Formats: sequence, structure tokens, C-alpha cells
Amino acid sequence: MRKILTAVLLSSVFAMTSAQALENTVKPEVTDLGITNPKTGLIVGNSYSFYNCGVHSYLRGLTRETKQPWKARILTMSSAMLSYHNVKDYLTPDKEMDPYAKSHPMFDVVFLQGQSSEPINAKRQATFKKYVAEHAKTIREAGAVPILVATWARQDKPQDTRALADETIKAANANHIMVLPVGLAFAESLKIRPDLIMHQEDKSHPSAAGSYLYGAMMYSVLFKKSPEGLKYQGGCEKPLKEADIKHLQTVAWKTVKEFYGW
Repeated sequence: MRKILTAVLLSSVFAMTSAQALENTVKPEVTDLGITNPKTGLIVGNSYSFYNCGVHSYLRGLTRETKQPWKARILTMSSAMLSYHNVKDYLTPDKEMDPYAKSHPMFDVVFLQGQSSEPINAKRQATFKKYVAEHAKTIREAGAVPILVATWARQDKPQDTRALADETIKAANANHIMVLPVGLAFAESLKIRPDLIMHQEDKSHPSAAGSYLYGAMMYSVLFKKSPEGLKYQGGCEKPLKEADIKHLQTVAWKTVKEFYGW
């Protein structure tokens, strides 16, 4: 009887944890990419996107397994805010020997990933909003679709998750941009699997599990498909455990479905 009661209690706790709402209180206005099966992408950001051989490598691993036509370029600068990036230059097809210059547009989608505290730092908020608007306009003029990345809270400041998400969503809504809610997915993962470390020892940059979740979120949003069941385990630092990738894939798909109302 004691074993049965324990099993029931554990099941109830897991159900309650799984049923918790996402941390954001501001709802996204854009819930669909507007294009089907994009084939090229540009990732603009900083070390959050560059760690563990780059989030593009995780996305590439997933797309190769599914034979999804996809290629991407990543352009990052250490500690970069959105204002550091000359996005117009990145999207100008006049560079000698640039293979992407043959495509029109050069990229179907462009991810914008800013400095980790930009959306909530009092001194940086105005600049963040300014460059979300400017970059979104530039990206659209180049024929691509902008996607704004909502990053995660530091490991020692989980209370920042909601503010980071809400302020990023507000900036995106003001410019009719889709948000990739990676920070919300980090929080969901930690609710269910607090043992799975999502940050590096600096409590800021993503662990291999964090980069995998980031890539799985990209896959889910770009192709509106679940990554669940895919065998790719990452490969830069070291492959993740099978149980870990199953968990991360489930969290990625659950988060995007709830966030966008799919």
C-alpha cells in the first residue's frame, strides 16, 4: 500500500509540474513564422549562441537526421548587444565569393540574440528596443523574416526569467516579430529535471544541454515539427545521454506549443 501511495504522489507531483504555466505574462502577438520550411538562416548574436560549437551545429544535426534542407551562417561577437551588429552589411549580397549571395533573398530567416541583460537593464533597455526595431526593418527590407530570441536567466537569478521573457516579447510585439522563447524552455526544463545542468560553471553561458535545447527550439519553430524521437545527441563537447535528449526534445516542443497556442 505504501508503494502504491508513493507512486500516486510522485505521479501527481509530475503532473502538477508539467501543467504549470510558462513564466511569461505578456503574450506573443506573432505565433506563426509566415513561411513554410525555410531553407537558409542567419544567426546574429554573441557567446550565448556561439558556445558548444554554436547553436547552429545542434540545429544542423537535427535537420540532417530528418533530411530537412537547411543551411545557416552564424555571426557572433563576445558580449555583443544588438547595437554592435551591422545587420544591413550582413545582408548585403556584394561580398566576393560569398555562396549565400547567390540566393535571393540571402537568408529566409534571421535570428537576433542580444546581450543577456539587455531587455531588463535600465541603462540598456532603450538601446535594445531601438535596435530590435532597426534590425527588424533592415531584415524585412532584405526579404527575410526576423525572429527575436528571448534568452535565459542566470543560474543564480532564476527570478529574472519572467522579466526577460516579458520585456523581449513587448519589444517583439511592438515590431510584429516572432519570439523564440528559449529562456522559458530553460525554466521548464529545470522545473522537471533540476538535476540536468543547463548552464556552464559561470552560471551564465549554456551547457551542452542548454545549447541542445536552444537548437531544438529553433528546429521546432522553423519547421513547425516536433524534434521528439530524433536520435541526434549533439557532438561538440560530448554527446548527451539518450534520456537527456528525450527530455530536452519534449520540453522544446511543449514550450513552443504552449507559448504560441499551437
